[in-house]
Amino acid sequence: MKQYFKMAMIASALVGVVGCQSTGGESASVSTEQTTNVQSVSTFGVLEKQYSRDKTTFDAVEGFKIYSASAYAEMMGNWIEAKEVYAEIEKEPGLLNEEYSMFSSGSYTAKYTSLVAAADTQFSVLKTYKEKADVVLSDAIAQMEYMNSIEVQRYYPTDYAELNKQYKSLFVTVIEDDIAEAQTDQASFLTKARVTEIKTSLMTHVTPLEKEFSVLSSKGFKAIAPISYGQTKAELDKTKKTVQANNRDQALIVDVVAKTRFQLDHLKNMAAEVKLLKAVKNGQFEQSVLEVENKLLSISQAINGDDYRDQPLRMQTTEILAAVQQMHAINNTADLEEKIKALNVQIKTLDITVEKQTSDRADVQKQVLVLTRQLERNDNLINNLNTVIASYKEKEEAAKAKADVAAESVTSPEDKMSEVTEPAVATSAVEENAPTTVEATDAVETKAVESAVEPSTVETTVIEPATSSSTEVVVEAETK
Repeated sequence: MKQYFKMAMIASALVGVVGCQSTGGESASVSTEQTTNVQSVSTFGVLEKQYSRDKTTFDAVEGFKIYSASAYAEMMGNWIEAKEVYAEIEKEPGLLNEEYSMFSSGSYTAKYTSLVAAADTQFSVLKTYKEKADVVLSDAIAQMEYMNSIEVQRYYPTDYAELNKQYKSLFVTVIEDDIAEAQTDQASFLTKARVTEIKTSLMTHVTPLEKEFSVLSSKGFKAIAPISYGQTKAELDKTKKTVQANNRDQALIVDVVAKTRFQLDHLKNMAAEVKLLKAVKNGQFEQSVLEVENKLLSISQAINGDDYRDQPLRMQTTEILAAVQQMHAINNTADLEEKIKALNVQIKTLDITVEKQTSDRADVQKQVLVLTRQLERNDNLINNLNTVIASYKEKEEAAKAKADVAAESVTSPEDKMSEVTEPAVATSAVEENAPTTVEATDAVETKAVESAVEPSTVETTVIEPATSSSTEVVVEAETK
């Protein structure tokens, strides 16, 4: 028993040791797997960007299929397989560095890269074919593009299929470097394509008109309105020939088709009017004539208000036409346009004149400003002169006062004494010689005054106020 117990203890110890070892191994494996996942995600981001660029390139290569169907098929086969490989990696990024298959030593990334490289190789081959074929088969390529634009396949599917087959064979010939044969086949293709192109143009533009004309013919319009019917048929034949000869001139085609459409509508209206006339019973056509006349009256009233019913219908029509022509002459668009041009010229001239006047006005304003400043300077100068004159007057008055003092000092003390001692003699002498004495005295006083006033007299010739002052001095001197 003790031996069994010992063996059990040893066994449990071994199990514990093994358990510990396995736990450590699991932890290490988990850590390694996490690191691998992080690296895989980082590398997948690079691969994802590359795939996006590759997808953009190969999604736009359909136009190269015509240059070599086999090279195109091989290229697309490689690209489709590369997309499948990428789809697997996208689902599980950890496959990036895993082996793609047990029969291959390469990884998923290497497999994708090799497939894209193979597709790129074929794409380069197709580009080379394209460069050569675009030069040799330029006319055929342009012809096929035009036929596709006018939808030849819609109207003539069988003819289009045959032409398309012949068109594709041209590129095979070019790839085989048989340029001479390719050019010969191209000429044959262009001839057939040209015929189909014209047929398509007629089907598009003329056939609808022919069908409508055929319906009118089946309704007896040829018998009802033979003249209008013949005019419509002639216009339709003209349109057909024009389209055949100028099937790519869209402007011309639109014009001739519109004219034919007009003739068809005219034929319908004419037949309707004839049917109305035929429906008149017992030859009572007056009502119909009155209706026509009233219509002409409405037209003439609208034009100029005249009434031409006193004339035959043909004359009424002629008068209305003359009135219309006169109205156009009055309201001639060409004349109005010429007048508008003339007015525009006048406007430009007036604009130039206004600009010149504005400039002149600015110059005048400048001159006015200069003159105003000159007037201000002159006013300042006048004020200064007035100040000088006032100062001079003050000096003159002072000189006048000095002259008065000098005049008073003319009579001396000795004369006064002689007058006192000899009054009688002086009196008699004065009585006897009164006139002479007065004259002498006046002369002396006048001479003295004149000598004193001479400077003032000279200056009064320059300044007028000085004259009045000098005169006052003389009068005062005489009075004294």
